[in-house]
Amino acid sequence: MAISKKEFIYSEIKEQILSLKARPDAILKEEDVALNYGVSRTPVHEALQQLKQEGFLEQVKKVGYVIKPLSVSDLKEIIQIRSVLEGYAARLTTVNQDAKIFARLRKINEKAHIFLANNDLAGFFRNSSDFHGVIYQGSCNQRLCGLIDSLRDSFMRYRRILLKIPEMPEVQIKDHEEMLATMTPGNEAAVEKLVRDHILYGGRILLEYIEAERVEK
Repeated sequence: MAISKKEFIYSEIKEQILSLKARPDAILKEEDVALNYGVSRTPVHEALQQLKQEGFLEQVKKVGYVIKPLSVSDLKEIIQIRSVLEGYAARLTTVNQDAKIFARLRKINEKAHIFLANNDLAGFFRNSSDFHGVIYQGSCNQRLCGLIDSLRDSFMRYRRILLKIPEMPEVQIKDHEEMLATMTPGNEAAVEKLVRDHILYGGRILLEYIEAERVEK
């Protein structure tokens, strides 16, 4: 089924924001976006309004839409909530003991080594996201998965920065392997703690990196 012009423009701009191709504080004007995509301003307006409602853009009179900057306070809140929700999802996945889920997690982790060896950070990024996504699925709790997914896009811009920090890809692989090895019957609490600690540690490193970048600038 063909997507509408509004949906296409929305997905295109959102991907640019999440991938950091469109930089924080950049200005988007409806007329410029419409000209770029060869469409009228109506679907552009609708797409930008949706991105505004989702918290990615701020509308400024006589200026246009400004891509919201990366916020330390926002990041702290996201990390705190993610650590609780994703830790609980991992607990439920461990309780459920779905062999297919574990097989998928092992396969994803095997691919992580290949991406890293080939210095394919884009592939590694997708692979790492897939690992966490499969853990969510294994919880078999749709409401919980929905809550986690609602945070994923908000965190995506920060996560791309995290994986650019030299030591973090190796840390990701090591932590994921430890999670998978611990996901055995009776270890639900240990798995939950591992995932929470994993997210909190990554969040702390990311916050330190962002603060250091600000000082250098």
